Amino acid sequence: MPKHEADVVIVGYGGAGAAAAIAAADAGAKVIILEKHPEGGGNTKYSGGSIRTYLDQEKAADFFDAVCEGTTERDVIETFVKESARNPDWLAGLGAETSTRPALEDEGFPPRLPGAAFPHLPGSDAVGPRVRVKGEGKGGRNLWAVLSRGVEARRIPVLYSAPVTQVLFEKPSGVTGVIAAMGDKEVRVRARRGVVLSCGGYEYAPAMHLNYLGQNFFSLGHPGNTGDGVRLAAELGADLWHMNAVAATFGYKVPDFGFAIRHRMRHAGFLYVDQDGKRFMDETGVDGHAMWAPSSYIDMKTLRRPRIPSYVIFDENARGCGAVGRTDSGIVSDIYQWSSDNLVEIRKGWIKSAERLAELARQIDIPADTLQATMLQYQNACEQQNDAEFGRSPATLCPIATPPFYAIAIWPSIINTQGGPKRNARAQVLDVRGRPIKRLYSAGELGSLWNRNYPGGGNVSEALAFGRIAGRNAALEPPIA
Repeated sequence: MPKHEADVVIVGYGGAGAAAAIAAADAGAKVIILEKHPEGGGNTKYSGGSIRTYLDQEKAADFFDAVCEGTTERDVIETFVKESARNPDWLAGLGAETSTRPALEDEGFPPRLPGAAFPHLPGSDAVGPRVRVKGEGKGGRNLWAVLSRGVEARRIPVLYSAPVTQVLFEKPSGVTGVIAAMGDKEVRVRARRGVVLSCGGYEYAPAMHLNYLGQNFFSLGHPGNTGDGVRLAAELGADLWHMNAVAATFGYKVPDFGFAIRHRMRHAGFLYVDQDGKRFMDETGVDGHAMWAPSSYIDMKTLRRPRIPSYVIFDENARGCGAVGRTDSGIVSDIYQWSSDNLVEIRKGWIKSAERLAELARQIDIPADTLQATMLQYQNACEQQNDAEFGRSPATLCPIATPPFYAIAIWPSIINTQGGPKRNARAQVLDVRGRPIKRLYSAGELGSLWNRNYPGGGNVSEALAFGRIAGRNAALEPPIA
């Protein structure tokens, strides 16, 4: 069995793994990274790449405490705020140039709010604007370029196509290394000081979706996230937390791909309707990371899920206002670009069209009379500038009256999962009795601090912050003789 050795072994080469590797190397440790795929980047590369800033750290911690609803210890939250506040300066030290994200950069629906996603919670006004790394690419690609250059500059070796199959543990030393599969060979990597698990969540693990989330989702992110880290940590007795937590939006399931394409409307003239042709939410007032909530409804008499899928209904005016599919981020960005006028997707049959609402209802198999009644009620709300049923903002009550009419099915789609091995403020993985598993650390969305109420901009910020914490602390462990 081929062998490697380092002070700190990093499992997973995305944003958290890169930050951990850089921090450990800067602390004087010899580092090696193992990555399941032929290239790095993880969900960081496919993300929007936005990073949180704070106007008042103590009040921001109050806000995140409220967002997490008591599921995350206060010292973990305070540590996150303190360390993530350093992200812009740390990135600048790696040669990055950052800029404050313009408030209208993500204009569209569902919205991605530039400030706090829950403005009525205490401390929300202490959360500042997000920043992003400038560059030739978009979103997280620019951030990833900076991180990967930082790893390369420190000559940190990366073993690609090397999924880790086991974390090695010996008493009394603790974690001593990992075993990875490379082709038809097993590779043993000894860790003299510690192992950092930063190998993502379980977006592409359908059985875990049913077990932990209670329903299946499609995914928008990195296909390597199949729950490996959850299993590796559980084998060592790790406690698990936030397993029912996701950041999820609406996406399109199209026949050409095995993953979702993100839904985004550029004009407010649209509605969401369920399989019965009825509205079920304020379509323009829920943050785009929280669509798991309105889509999760179950009819407890029949156990039917009438909102999976649901449908977005719009007219010719909205069709001409821009692409209704967002393909500038996520895994799809490497493969497909949605047409700016949606005509290609109409010709493909992904978007259904009809001159009359009754015909459109027939094509998507929902009751025509209910859809027409729903549309009439909405048109009346537009005329009165008052959505009495769902409280939609008057500024977004735009008529849907110009044929042809269009429809496309929308499905709950995961941006990323949050659950995994529980960690403390030092990024140590904890066992079921709350004790650190010796020399085992974690970072990133694998065991994230966030619960189901995800505030946006938090995962990338956390990946960098807890990546550094994990890398530094692993590097400070006394070496195994």
